Amino acid sequence: MHSDTLLFASMYDICQTVMVDVSTFSDFNILWLTRQPCYYVPMDKNELNEEEMQIWHLWKGSFQSIFGRVVKEMSEHTGLSEGDYGVLDRLVIFGNGNLRQQELADSMDWDKSRLSHHLTRMEKRGLVTRKPLETDRGVQVIITSKGKSALDEARPIVAKAIRKYFLDQLTAQDVESITKLAERTKTGVQ
Repeated sequence: MHSDTLLFASMYDICQTVMVDVSTFSDFNILWLTRQPCYYVPMDKNELNEEEMQIWHLWKGSFQSIFGRVVKEMSEHTGLSEGDYGVLDRLVIFGNGNLRQQELADSMDWDKSRLSHHLTRMEKRGLVTRKPLETDRGVQVIITSKGKSALDEARPIVAKAIRKYFLDQLTAQDVESITKLAERTKTGVQ
């Protein structure tokens, strides 16, 4: 018998032994409570079982749904896109109104080209300006007064939507669980 294989069998049910993945514990608990024998069958770590795929799709779908509603409300009320808000918000939070273009791209996890094209569209709308840095070859991105006004108008709308579609749905225990999960998965990503 393989070292990580566990055999649970009652004397009367030994002939009814079944193979299940007890790593999920749901099958194991049912079998244990009904005194049904089982073998532990280790899962291939390169595959997801049905339950794992289901939880992944639930997590991903929930995030996309909530995020999509927040962005939709913001866009309908302010005309800002998700990218516009991300740029303006980061300029104020991380740079007190201005950042090097590369720092902005890094903070948004966007490549240089994507950000450059987006900033060109935002410049045409008067939300930001760009100017070459005098000390090196970099570019400084600066929020304009129109951009700051647009951000100030969008922030309460975004906050209200986040509260409505996400925070108001949570219990204190949910918040604690989500916080622990976020911290654990953030540090677990290499």
